[in-house]
This record gives sequence, structure tokens and C-alpha cells, in this order.
Amino acid sequence: MSSRAPPPDIALVTAPTLPDCTPDETLLAQALARRGVRAGPVVWDDPAVDWSRFRLALVRTAWDSDMRRDAFVAWAERAGALCPLWNPPDVIRWNTHKGYLRELEARGIPTIPTLWLDRGAAPDVGALLAERGWTDAVLKPAVSAGARDTLRLRGPGDLTAAHALVARVLPHKDMMVQPYLPSVEQQGEFGLVFLGGRHTHTVRRQAALSGQPGYDSTAATLASASEEERAFAQKVLDATGRRLLYARVDVARDAHGALRLMELEATEPNLFLRLGGPQAVEHWVDALLHTA
Repeated sequence: MSSRAPPPDIALVTAPTLPDCTPDETLLAQALARRGVRAGPVVWDDPAVDWSRFRLALVRTAWDSDMRRDAFVAWAERAGALCPLWNPPDVIRWNTHKGYLRELEARGIPTIPTLWLDRGAAPDVGALLAERGWTDAVLKPAVSAGARDTLRLRGPGDLTAAHALVARVLPHKDMMVQPYLPSVEQQGEFGLVFLGGRHTHTVRRQAALSGQPGYDSTAATLASASEEERAFAQKVLDATGRRLLYARVDVARDAHGALRLMELEATEPNLFLRLGGPQAVEHWVDALLHTA
């Protein structure tokens, strides 16, 4: 008789570099087990996986997806045709390119002013910054995670590195330039976590340009969100026009104190479940089991 454990009911979709559960996913799997549901990590690009066997597949730590976006989106569409996949394939396609910020801005969401650099272009970054008066800016790919290939430009001395990054990345990916918000360094960036459509907790993260996605790539602490911040985050989610089983709405304040959307993370965000605590975990389990 084989000693292998039976396949999980719920696949916690991960990357080949993260074949085991992170601490957050362990909390989730334990909470599901208490309800009689098995959950465990399944690598998204494993050709041996039969996705039709799962009650639900939950994209969690596929933190190589930005490097292989086309393959990842194609996988999501295949897997999503075989089992319920959350968030759904159309969300994954939409959310894995930061062009979604343009769409949300057009729907009335205040975002950070952004200069979009089209793939294959040959821009003069210094001239573009001077034209806009941006003396402190961030240059990054439109498809990225964990600040990979992200560069902060504080002056002319950083332009050599900027042009080198553009020469390496722009032939393959769209890029974007944004002014740096000093409040991110002074007050932090706030991530409002929504599970099953409900705001469960908020984290405060310090500015970090780590260059690598990871479980604790930025220092984070539990924080309180104001009514204004909660209403802003809900407005962001409403503007998507999509049902999201999970999302993290990252916000910061501009020089005038107004809220701006930094990112809407709806593909595989760090949800900081350990900070959210048992209530957040149990609420998410309720939402998952209702969905599955």
C-alpha cells in the first residue's frame, strides 16, 4: 500500500521555487483541516498535475509569475477551465500587468501620476523626468513583483543605471515611471486586505526596493485603517467590476495628503494572515468553503 498522502481538496498554487507552504499558507491549511478539508501546495507549472481533481485552486505564492507572465496566464486559463480558480483567469490576466491602473484611473480612482514607456521604445529618461519636474522618481516594469527590476532615481547620478535598466528590460516589457511619494518613507504604505469581499485587516509597510518577491520582503506591522481609507479601498474594488475572493489594496498619501492607489494586488499578494489573526483566517475559510 502506498504511503503517499492523498491529494488535497484545495490546491494552494505556488511556484517551483516554493514547493512548501509558507507560514501564512500553513495557517490556512490548518484552519481548513479543522473543517475536514485538505489543502496543500501545488506547483502551477507541474505538467503532471491534473487540475480537474481539485475542489478549488487558490493562487497564493506563484512568485515567479512576473518572469513568465504569458505562460502563467495561459496556465490559469487552462486550469480555470478544469476547476474553480481564484482569483479567476480574467482577473489574473488583467492584474498581472500594471496597465490596470490606467483603467482604474479612468474610472475615477486617484492613482500616482505615471509615464508609460511602451515596449521596444528608446526613451531619454533624463529628458522625460526634467520635462515633468520629477526629481525623485521610480522606474519599473509594468509586469513585476516584489520590486524586481525597480530603480529609484534621486538625481542625474542615477541616470546611467536608469538607461541600463531600460536597455535591458524595455525590449521585452512595458515600463513605467512615477514620482516617488515621500509619505511612503515617512509614514509607510498601507495595505488593506480584503478576504471574501470583506476588509479583515490592514498592514503598514516600510518603503523597500528589495528586488525579489518574498514572504517577508518588507517589514510590516498591523495597523488601523481610517474610515476614509476603508472607503477609498472599497471604491477601488468596486471600480474593478469584478468579484475578488482576495485582494490587497495598497495606498499612500501624496504631497497634499490625498490618498492615492499604489497597487491593487489581486493575483498572489502577501496577505499577512499572521498579522490578521484567527478572525481573518476563519473568515477566509468561510468564504473559501462557500465558494467551493
